[in-house]
Amino acid sequence: MRQSLGLFLCLAALLATTSPALAQIPAGQCAIPPGLGATLLFPYFEVDLNDVNGVNTVLSINNGLANAALTRVVVWTDWGIPTLAFDVWLDGFDVQTLSVRSLFDGTIPSTGAGEDLSPFGFCDQFPPDHANPVLTASQVSQLRADHQGQLGPNFITCVGANFGDGIARGYITVDVTSECAGVEGAEPFWTPVSSGAYFDDGDGFAFAINDNRLWGDYTYLDFTGSAAQGSQAVPLWADETLFTGPSEYTFYGRFHNYDARDHRVPLPLRWNQRFLNGGAFGGGADVIVWRDPETPSLSAPCGVTPSPFPLTDSSAFVDEDSDVFLPASNTQFPIATQRTSISSLGAPFDFGFLQVDTTSQADPRALSQAWVETTLSAGSFGFSASWPGTPTAFTCGLDPAIE
Repeated sequence: MRQSLGLFLCLAALLATTSPALAQIPAGQCAIPPGLGATLLFPYFEVDLNDVNGVNTVLSINNGLANAALTRVVVWTDWGIPTLAFDVWLDGFDVQTLSVRSLFDGTIPSTGAGEDLSPFGFCDQFPPDHANPVLTASQVSQLRADHQGQLGPNFITCVGANFGDGIARGYITVDVTSECAGVEGAEPFWTPVSSGAYFDDGDGFAFAINDNRLWGDYTYLDFTGSAAQGSQAVPLWADETLFTGPSEYTFYGRFHNYDARDHRVPLPLRWNQRFLNGGAFGGGADVIVWRDPETPSLSAPCGVTPSPFPLTDSSAFVDEDSDVFLPASNTQFPIATQRTSISSLGAPFDFGFLQVDTTSQADPRALSQAWVETTLSAGSFGFSASWPGTPTAFTCGLDPAIE
């Protein structure tokens, strides 16, 4: 439905009336500028498992400080369920490049060979240097199935969406850690889901530590389509004095009842994202949206979409003449991470901006942090572009139990 800017402003005023805190949430101390973090979020990846020249995602994990560091890489499905975890050791100011396609071939980055790993516990038992491929054929088959929403050889349920196109999808997190935990495929334990073991639960020990040192980047490659887009990884900095529980919204909060034990800065909840879906970028525009399911995701019988999906949103398009289009559906971005074409969202114009508001239409008090970016393709002209959106409302300081 196409509406005037006046009606759009009336709707905004209504939202401000029903939930004044939500309408005017400043960045405060929650801004996420380029810098170093204790966690990196790579908000979306895709790999064409049927064509080595098809889409792939290449990323880098980088140490911004002079002393060595240990990290835990966790691969998640587009429902937000972990499927693979492994350690990466970084020397001072080190760079580790990783092709996501290699992971789905069973190859894990081999790091730390011949180095002194004694500052990090259990690395003598679970060294991060590997003779590849590390994963067995069965583990590879399960990993590929999990990220296509299909039934694998080792489980009777599914953990992701099935698009039927041979593309593996998901997202990746990287945390600074204090110990090695080895390679874990299929229901890995040493991930943020296991909050009692992963974060400090009050016993004074933390596997994931609050050491702000990581930065990174990622690139989407498509040799067949002659396109590549990239962006910076999201640096989620930790502060154990600023983010402290109980009832404090943090990045990993859904895994420990929002008691802030992870101390990671939460992401914004409303974004403005400009797009160009024509002209020089006639190949089309996509929007990439990572969002928080708010509760731990569960597997489901294949073909069934489990709770809390589909996630709802309150989004709108605005063109260059300030005309507003409100999508008929409130499930534009229904899962934890997705790459969605602007054309499929039904906007009647090709140039403007999309406001992605992951607040529930049904309950404006329900918060859902998000990350939003766009990719543009020129098609046969062989160039493309990408950039993150602009956040306009934040979760900083909000109580997830009552807001």
